[in-house]
Amino acid sequence: MEMILNENDMVVGATFENGTIQDYIDEHNTYGLVRIKESTCKWFLFNKDESELEIQTLYKKVISDKNHFIQDDFGEEIVLFEKTGEATYSDFINQINAYLDYGLENMF
Repeated sequence: MEMILNENDMVVGATFENGTIQDYIDEHNTYGLVRIKESTCKWFLFNKDESELEIQTLYKKVISDKNHFIQDDFGEEIVLFEKTGEATYSDFINQINAYLDYGLENMF
């Protein structure tokens, strides 16, 4: 996995063997995008007690649609939505977890 940096040397995503992950792709910095081969899925992290209003609003909108998946890790949720292509939600979750783990490992 190779991190993608912006002009201020801040991590904004990563490339990996068969795709990419971006932290934010919208103007409000609320959700990102994962691409695995020809499949894509939007994603964000959600915590009902700590997420900002924009993310709370997006969360309510996403859960009202059937095309979403949520993995709850002790209150911190990875929310996936608007999936396209053949990759499964599990494929996307695995890639996001690898990205988050890689980032945590390299912070210290």
